[in-house]
Amino acid sequence: MYLSVILTLILSLVTKLTICNERPVIGILTQEIYWSHLYQLNHLKPFNNSYIAASYVKSIEASGGRVVPVFTNRTTEYYTDIVNKVNGILVPGGGCAFNISFGISQSTSEIFHIAKRINDGGDHFPILGICLGFELLLIASIDGKNPLIRCNCNNMNLPLNLIPTMEEKSVLFKKMPKDIRNILLTEPVTANHHNNCVTKKNFTSMELDYFWNPLTVNKDENNLTFISTVEAKNYPFVGLQFHPEKNAYEWEKNDPHSWSAIYSTRYFYDWFLNECRKNNHRYIKQSMLENELIYNYPTTYVAKLNSTFEQVYFFNE
Repeated sequence: MYLSVILTLILSLVTKLTICNERPVIGILTQEIYWSHLYQLNHLKPFNNSYIAASYVKSIEASGGRVVPVFTNRTTEYYTDIVNKVNGILVPGGGCAFNISFGISQSTSEIFHIAKRINDGGDHFPILGICLGFELLLIASIDGKNPLIRCNCNNMNLPLNLIPTMEEKSVLFKKMPKDIRNILLTEPVTANHHNNCVTKKNFTSMELDYFWNPLTVNKDENNLTFISTVEAKNYPFVGLQFHPEKNAYEWEKNDPHSWSAIYSTRYFYDWFLNECRKNNHRYIKQSMLENELIYNYPTTYVAKLNSTFEQVYFFNE
């Protein structure tokens, strides 16, 4: 019996070490237009009720992946099927009601628990949460409780403040090249656009520290210290309160567009895609993948209509 267990563990380890999926497909969650400034622009696409900002898709593509949209308000079976077909999930920034019974909150919660189970079974399935996605992953990990407080961190470009005790514990920062690390910790290259924050006090009192390690902190306009990067202790799940995709692909706010800003924040998507290459999830038929890829949907140029995005994919779910 013990020999069988040891052999299983060895096989699992060898499998993880040898997998290098060079054709990763990433699922990006759609979210409700109702909670976005896009709601006022919806006369463009009056029958659409969800969207994905194109900057997330471009970031995945720039790191060597393809994208399929993952729709909200679907069944557990739908999300289980998606997780078994794609190599990772990106939960984007935006706005929503923090209620895990519907919308992007519901889909994030479903996917979080499905991904947690398959990682527990020896698979390697990563999730990256950006801004709202960061917040929703935290909420999902404590069964829908809300650890957020109101803050004022809109249109702020900040360097990251690494928590010293976390540097050795972090997979994300251990693998980070020194030049990128230096830029992120000394230059204002992370774009922040959020009105909700997680403080160290709430992080501990809500027992988020059981599942997550807080890696970096920042301060908002009122000098409130908030957690800006988290990493799951035992899972390939990472949350970023800032927006690394905006540096290269969004132009309507005061986001940093210097070479060092684009070069350094590129790391987060590159890291995520490398994690996604560590599993062999795939579509059974190529035709099924082709029918679900984001390429089947047009982009809409919304920046000229005073949107905070340049381009958006609209969906009628």
